[in-house]
Amino acid sequence: MSVPPQRRKTGRMVLLAVGVTCAVVAAAAAGYLYGHRTSATGTTSATGTARSTPSPSGAYVLTAPQSVLSGAFVVDPKNTTPAPATAARDYADLGITSPIPVSISYKSNSSASEQTVQLTGAWGTLSDPEQVIDRHFAKIAKDAALDTASHAALVGPLQTMHPTGLGDAVMKCQNFRTDIQKIPTTSPVCAWADHYTFGEVMVFDPGALRHGGIGVSLGENADTAARIRNDARTPRH
Repeated sequence: MSVPPQRRKTGRMVLLAVGVTCAVVAAAAAGYLYGHRTSATGTTSATGTARSTPSPSGAYVLTAPQSVLSGAFVVDPKNTTPAPATAARDYADLGITSPIPVSISYKSNSSASEQTVQLTGAWGTLSDPEQVIDRHFAKIAKDAALDTASHAALVGPLQTMHPTGLGDAVMKCQNFRTDIQKIPTTSPVCAWADHYTFGEVMVFDPGALRHGGIGVSLGENADTAARIRNDARTPRH
């Protein structure tokens, strides 16, 4: 397109503002899906691997339960904001037919833990779940390149994950890096897709992030994402 897309404020997508660090990371990573109007059509797989073909096992919807992970995390209403008006259109660009967006934040149910979890996604019909994931990460990479101020970028390879309980879904994860007060901060991003639901999960550990560390590993984030998928994905009635 001849005219560059106008960027919106990513701050409105801060869904996990538990301390300044987590707020900025959440805005930078999750906000890219909604923050830019760039076309994802025709994006190839970031890993170069063959498409998987998970078999449909009935129609499902993506919900926002009040607690996940056997009650270890509960809804954080203070930092949960609804998906913006453009969300359905953005998810449709990824390849989801008639998407219904979902956006929610969770906080640890233990006073001894600062960990938070962000779930964003949609349910609808996905003819090619893996393609939806690949387009999603390609869009994050493209839009992060526009954010020169924070040096945001996906780092390392996009990895296909196989956590326990994933079932017939496809899951891929990659680390997301951004500078916060000139300190490089890295957080994992995991996304799953099946023929009915798409979800992105980010687990934050504010204590580690404040000191420039990685809160959780890709594997840990993938395990959490698979469990949240099982909690949030329910049969359509």
